[in-house]
Amino acid sequence: MRIQRTHRRRRGAAAVEAAIVLPVALFLIYVIICGTLMILVADEVAAASREGARFASVHGAQYQSSTKRPAATPADIRDYVLAQGITLDPSLMTVNVVWNSSNRMNNYVTVEVRYQWQGLGPFGGREFVSRSTMLVSY
Repeated sequence: MRIQRTHRRRRGAAAVEAAIVLPVALFLIYVIICGTLMILVADEVAAASREGARFASVHGAQYQSSTKRPAATPADIRDYVLAQGITLDPSLMTVNVVWNSSNRMNNYVTVEVRYQWQGLGPFGGREFVSRSTMLVSY
């Protein structure tokens, strides 16, 4: 038994398929890129807060007595944290520094970073907050 093939012309079929699939594929790629940038911002905020807490933990009262340089103040820590956010706009970032009792060894320092993200693509603006607490070790 022989199967007979019908020869239909498919002129323009690829163009129609591309017109349907290409916008959807490009939109998905755009959403993935926007989501990746949002995750990058969240990670930058977390890294900046962690680095600020680390800086504060090693620039306490013992640092001052050992090196004869002043211990880190909240303003020093804020400036350090603002410099850590490489891809972040410093004007949209706020930094809060709190010691549980003092900046002496065996006390804790907490650095909170808040960043007002403007949003991108399908992801609207939001606030990213990260808090890091470390033991003052120097």
